[in-house]
Amino acid sequence: PSRERTLYRGCDERLTSMDIESIKSKIDELLTKLPEPVVAKLDDLEKTTNQPKSLIAGGAGVFLVLLFLFLCPQPLVLNMVGCAYPIFASLKMLADDAKEELPMWITYWVIFTSFKIVMGPLDFILSFVPFYFYLKLTFLVWLFAPNIKGANWVLDKVVKVYVFPLIKDTKSD
Repeated sequence: PSRERTLYRGCDERLTSMDIESIKSKIDELLTKLPEPVVAKLDDLEKTTNQPKSLIAGGAGVFLVLLFLFLCPQPLVLNMVGCAYPIFASLKMLADDAKEELPMWITYWVIFTSFKIVMGPLDFILSFVPFYFYLKLTFLVWLFAPNIKGANWVLDKVVKVYVFPLIKDTKSD
């Protein structure tokens, strides 16, 4: 197999499973949990626009996410994106006692913390790089995205190869 294939094995199957119909059905499932006045308003909008409720709600969600990304201060966005889902997933892992996820989340939090420490002083210099903020954001999402789990890749290809040998060679007190 090609090098790219081994780096991202399993990702392509998970990414192709994200088709429009499955997204619409997930949105419809979420819409059933909304309060009755909101559902009634969405029904009215559906009749007025001749568009399905899932499309209206999905469009509103995308609009709100873009509004958040472009109008909120960048450090707030970075911390919200870098912490919101990872905190939820880490707590869910602990609640479900899912030990197979433990290395991935420990690796994510170590990378996130190191990233915040290193990027503090470098942000001034690197902020002149076009789209630098969005590159940082993409990197964090790549690390924790449930269908990609880039932190596992970093653990296997970087930490186990370069960091673990250094740690094993040191003596602990």
